[in-house]
Amino acid sequence: MKPKIIYIAGYGRSGSTVVDIMLGMHPEIFGAGELSTMCRHVWRENEYCACGARLNECDVWEPVMKRWTKECDPDDYFALQRSIEPLYAPGRMIGGAKLEAYLNMSRAMFSAIRDQTGQPIILDSSKAPGRALALASDPKIDLRVIHLVRDARAVAHALGRAIPVDVAQGVQKKIVPRSPLRTALRWRMYNSVAERLRTRLAPNRSVRVRYEDISRNPLAELKRISSAVDVDLTEVGSQISQGAKIVPAHQMAGSRLRMKGPMALRYNSDWETEMPKAAKRQVELITGAQLWRYGYSE
Repeated sequence: MKPKIIYIAGYGRSGSTVVDIMLGMHPEIFGAGELSTMCRHVWRENEYCACGARLNECDVWEPVMKRWTKECDPDDYFALQRSIEPLYAPGRMIGGAKLEAYLNMSRAMFSAIRDQTGQPIILDSSKAPGRALALASDPKIDLRVIHLVRDARAVAHALGRAIPVDVAQGVQKKIVPRSPLRTALRWRMYNSVAERLRTRLAPNRSVRVRYEDISRNPLAELKRISSAVDVDLTEVGSQISQGAKIVPAHQMAGSRLRMKGPMALRYNSDWETEMPKAAKRQVELITGAQLWRYGYSE
């Protein structure tokens, strides 16, 4: 049976951890977090799972990685990631032995997760469109994609803030402020590639979702997602819409929200009043066409 993977594609600070937690509340879906980071730093540095345990003490990830590392070397996989997962990666575009090895090791990890959790669907919120493009090339994977977008101005405002290291709260390294210019350029680039990713899939296997919409009307947006992932998310959406808290489980990487325990879903619009006008205008000049295409007005 093909592993069924729901992949959240897009750019950082767009709410992927929140969506991962929401969908992970469905009994058939395992919200894994940002799996692309497992061999980059999470396993090597024994970081925290959303359950509160270090990964080598987590009752999900310790046995998953124990099984996976019997077949696969984390350093080898990381080396393949650097060749396959960038936005523009010759190793992925050309194909060949490296891509085949990458896909074999990826499927081995998905199988280990599915066998350990007993949940048939894995949600990977890595966001990187290049990773999803590689997975989309594998006929042995049933890939479904959520292209998650958030207003570029809100993303630029969020990335303009410094966050100090707090390992226990999911911040493994100091987050330095990023300029609006850098964020706008990268937001445009990542979301453009995510758009191209969707053209590689059948129309009924992907959906574009705005962070603002799912935060304000989770039931309606989860119903839209249901059609693309072929899982009925109505009950989860109804509970959250009626005020139920969203509950992290075993997201192994993502934003620090995953470490906060049960929380109320909240739409964050701080950028509208806090972001300097000059910064807003700079972002709008660079991303305006896509903002308009995604339904955001200036």
